Parts: sequence; structure tokens; C-alpha cells
Amino acid sequence: MMKRQLSSILLFLTTLILSAPMCFAAESVFHEVKDWTAPRQEEAKKFTAEVLPQVNEVLQETVHERRRRLGDKKIGLKDMTRKYFLLNNPLINKTDDQYGPVRFMHAKHAQLIDNCFECHHHRPEDLKTPEIVRCSACHQQSFVVDLPGRIGLKAAYHRKCIQCHKEENKGPVTCTGCHAEHVVSHKDLLKIEEDPDPDEVTADCLRCHDDAANDMLHTAHWLWKGPTPFLEGRETETETGKGTNLINNYCIHIASNYRQCTSCHAGYGWVDNSFDFSDKNNMDCLVCHDTTNTYLKGQSLAGYPDEDVDLLYVAQNVGKSNRKTCGDCHFSGGGGDNVKHGDLSSALYYPEEQMDVHMGGYDFVCADCHQVDKHKISGLSLLSPVTEGRTTCNDCHLPDPHQGGTLFDAHLNTHRNSLSCTTCHIPVFASKIETKTLWDWSQTGDKKREITKSKAGRKEYSLSKGKFKWSAGEKPEYAWFNGRATRYLLGDKINPDGVTNMGSPEGDITDSKSKIAPFKVHVGVQPADAINNYLLVGHIYGPGGYILTEDWDKSFVSGMAEAGMAYSGEYKWVPTVQYISLNHQIPPKELALSCGQCHESLAKGEGCATCHQEQKEHNFKELVLNNIEKKRQYFKDHDLPNLADRTDYMDFKKLGYKDDPVKTGGRFKKAPLIYKK
Repeated sequence: MMKRQLSSILLFLTTLILSAPMCFAAESVFHEVKDWTAPRQEEAKKFTAEVLPQVNEVLQETVHERRRRLGDKKIGLKDMTRKYFLLNNPLINKTDDQYGPVRFMHAKHAQLIDNCFECHHHRPEDLKTPEIVRCSACHQQSFVVDLPGRIGLKAAYHRKCIQCHKEENKGPVTCTGCHAEHVVSHKDLLKIEEDPDPDEVTADCLRCHDDAANDMLHTAHWLWKGPTPFLEGRETETETGKGTNLINNYCIHIASNYRQCTSCHAGYGWVDNSFDFSDKNNMDCLVCHDTTNTYLKGQSLAGYPDEDVDLLYVAQNVGKSNRKTCGDCHFSGGGGDNVKHGDLSSALYYPEEQMDVHMGGYDFVCADCHQVDKHKISGLSLLSPVTEGRTTCNDCHLPDPHQGGTLFDAHLNTHRNSLSCTTCHIPVFASKIETKTLWDWSQTGDKKREITKSKAGRKEYSLSKGKFKWSAGEKPEYAWFNGRATRYLLGDKINPDGVTNMGSPEGDITDSKSKIAPFKVHVGVQPADAINNYLLVGHIYGPGGYILTEDWDKSFVSGMAEAGMAYSGEYKWVPTVQYISLNHQIPPKELALSCGQCHESLAKGEGCATCHQEQKEHNFKELVLNNIEKKRQYFKDHDLPNLADRTDYMDFKKLGYKDDPVKTGGRFKKAPLIYKK
């Protein structure tokens, strides 16, 4: 039955597929790279795999005696050689390998505890060894006959970590709070035959995972709506979402365009507003749990998989989500690779470390930051402000993360009062793949127009979609952000005399909770009701849609009826703007913005000597232009030579300052005293 339905859908959409480019990417941009590795993660794996000689004798001294022995040679952050570990020693895995390794933020723990002896409670009796050794040097196998009082490595980890987390009421205390549980092979667990229908696969999943499906029923990824506690004026609502009242200046709205939009839904068959969200049998488990890299949603099939996917093979090899399972939808938002967000693209499937230090250096997957609880996923986007929990840099990093103890570090930590981490640490977006910065729907239908292409070969005009602008290697736009946002929703009035704000961060220079944050800005020209003065939903795809009829008026009659709103019969084209927060593609710290790239007065004036006397121990010029040569080389390699030499990255007057705050003072402080020789 299901195969016949799929065939009907394919025939139904044939004219649509042939007549115009889809809003959903026609084919996956994923290309498997067999030899890719994340260098920092590989180094961590090698380090944790080392089995050290057993330390049998330790100095029997109290913490007080140890401190007195060390005197001025106190052990601290300055002695730390590794800020990141994997807890995955083969001594443990030899007897128990049910869970994956723990990503251990060594530096963060050391800063929070501020006492290395809390964990490294003894040192080897042999004073030729370092003062502090790894846990696995003393704690190895359990129940060693010659060391009856010595617990094994697994017990040492769990006793120390869990006990501390409980005492401090911070950090996880459950197995899966720290570890990812290994997923068992499903080859012998499934009870489905060869060539199953999608619904047969789901039914078999539900035999064992009915509770998980019940959890999924209440999630934003399933409902495409949810709570918006940080949305101005909508703090207590739960019905906002792209499946209900969110409208944007890309593909505009889901109503009457379901088959295209729901190609990325975690379900099957959402073709109109009668879709049953209470029916677990409509769920697509494989889209998030495929580990074979072969699963693919079909083009414009309302969530059904591509007919060439071997569903049995995928179902036999399910596991945790990964960059591909998340990226196949999120990297292609807005109709193509990196179209919408600007910092989410196919380059993140196998990223280079210089572009994204977390994914490319440490092999992070999306769920490492976007924590999952009962299928609810933390995170927040200004495009879709539904949230099931916030994700911030401070989940792994301390509020004052620069711990070198230098004058430079002190200034950087002070900047955290007014700057988000990403402001300095995302110096460029769309560095690898172009992103869309303009979509003008008003220019559709010009059959005589020459179709030009961007630098990377992407079309800048579509007969059925209008004019586009593509940009690569862009400097972010900066704005104040206090964690709250405004968002245009279906039916809101437009700005009759100017640009309609589709979504932007809340905050300003006078708000002490606001920080400067980086954004991509997308400009649109889209239809609005000339009488009712709100944005219109157009029926774009399928029979009766604009692509086939080339009649906008008919498109709005159909689209607004499906959206449940009135259409006056008169339309106009209006400009809109959407702010999109940038949080991904963070390069190594050496490529963060230098002082002189934002503060022109530092780069071209007296520099740090404006406030500080010249000091032999500080090379002020070097501080101002910190790692500038590395940045020049990076931007040169990525065909972005102009960015490293900029000294006006930050438009301070636009942000509300009188001028560069180095000269005129910060938002809550007067101008600094100027040292005069």
C-alpha cells in the first residue's frame, strides 16, 4: 500500500520537479571522505590509550604538608599541559565497554576547583617524577593483591567525579549524563523483511522504543512549534513555530507548500494541515539515527525517503545522531547548501580544523553542544525562536575563559562584560560556501532576463523565485543582544513606510545584560496585502501554484486560504530584513579578532600606551595585532585578503558609542585617563 502511495506522489509531482528548482535541495550535498580525521581528537585518543607503569608507592603526607613542602612552587593553571582529555583508558574498556568516552574539560575543572590537590591527592614517592601524574598512573586494575587499599581506575573516576558533582550540585551524576551509551547492533533485533515500507520500519522501532516515540510526540522537531520564553511578548506561548505562524523572507511559509517544506520533517506524509501529530506511526526514526551515511529524504515527498534508500540496511545500523543526520536538513535550510544560516553548511560534514575547531579539531557532533533530553534538543535561533533549552559557550568554558594571567588576558576577560564569545571568535562567516544575503521575489517572471551566476557559480536569478545575492567570506554584522528577540509572525502589521523587521535581537547599549553579538543579515523583498498591511503567503509549488500558473494573485488566494487568513485581492512588494545569529564555524583562538581589527585608535594611534606606560615586559604593538600574521595567511588561503588588514570591524557609532570607546570611554565608564609623557 505504501509503495503505491509513493508512486502516486512521484507522478503527482513530476510536472513540479521538471518545471522549477525546488525550495528543498534536490540531492544531498554530502560526500563521504574516508580518510578525514579531527587532529586534536586523534591526539587525545592516543594520549588516553597509553597504559602507564603502575605507581605503587606514594608520599604519605597531608594536603597541608604538601603545600608547605612546595612553598612558592604552588601547582596551578600555569603548570597545566593539557586542557582537554578523553576519559577512555583501555584498562577500563578491557572489562567494560558499554559506554563511549567522556569529553573532560580539564582546564574548566581546574579553574572551578582552584585546587589541583583535590583530584591529584597524592604524588609518587619517587621525587624524580612530576608532582602531579595522571589518575591512571596510580589507579589501574581493581583488586591488586599488593595494593589492597587502592581502588581501580573506573572506581576512582566515578567516586571522585560523581561525589564532587553531588556536593557542588553541579554537573551530571548519571551514566548517560557523562557518556554516550553504545548502541547495540540491530541486525538480529529487527522483525522486518527485505525491502520494507517506511511505515513498517517505524512499526518495528515502536516495538521496543514506544516510550521514546511518546517523548518525541511533544518535541519541537516533531511539532514544528513550541515554547518561546525568550520571544518578546510571546513568553508564555507554545504555539509559535514554522509549522504554524512563523513566516520568513526565504521560502516564506509552509501553508500550501507542505510537500516541499516537510521534506525535512522527522515524519512521513505531512501534506496538509490535517496531518495527525498524535500518530507515532508517522514518525521517521531513521532520519536522525542513520549511521550508514546512505539515508536520504526524497525530493518534495513530504518526508518520505528517496526510493533508492535500502531501509533494511539503514534500520540494521541505527545509532546516535551525527553531523550528517542533523546537517542533511539544517545545512540545507532555505533550499540549498548554506543558503539560510551562513554558518551551517556542508563544509561541516568533514570540516578542517582552521574553519571549525570544535567539529574539525575535536570531532564534535551537534549533540555535544545541543544536549538532548527525551528527544528535546537545546538551542535557540532567531529564525525559529522555539527553544527546549539554551546552549551557551559557558556550558564548557568559564565566564572568564582567558586564564594566562597576563595584561592581555585581563583585558579579554573584561571584554566579556560587553561582548559575546562569538564576537571575537567568529571573524568571518560563509568562509567556505556562499550564503544568500538577498532574495527579491518581486522580480519573478522576467523571461528575457539574462541569468548571471555568483563567483561560485550559483544562479543569481530564477524565473519562478526572483533575484538572489550570494556572499562569501563576509564580516558579521554586530548588534546588542540580551538573549531575547523580536519576531514577525503571520498576521502582524508591516512597516508601511520602511523595512519590515522579520526578526532581530533585543538589547541596546544602555542595557547591562546586553552584549555585542555577530549576525548575518538577510534582506528580502516579498509580497504583502496592500489593504490589510500584513505579509502574504503564496502558493508556490504544485497544481495551482505560482511556478505553474505564473499568476501571483491566484497564488495568494490559495496560499492565504490554506493559512486561514483573509486576502484583500490587492498585493504589493515590500522590503524586509532578518537577523540570523552566528554560533558555528569557530576557528582556533589564534584566528580570533585582534584588538587592532576593531579598535582603529589602537591600531593607528598610540595603542595601549594611551592608558598604560610603556613597559619592557609588554610589547603593546604585538598585543594590539595579536596573531595578525596567522590571520593574514588564513584569509589569504581562503581568498579573503582584505579582512585581516581591516581596522574598522566594529562600527561603534552604529552600536551607540560616541566613537571608539578606547578614546571616548565604555558604555558605563568615562573616557580613560590618558598617560602623558
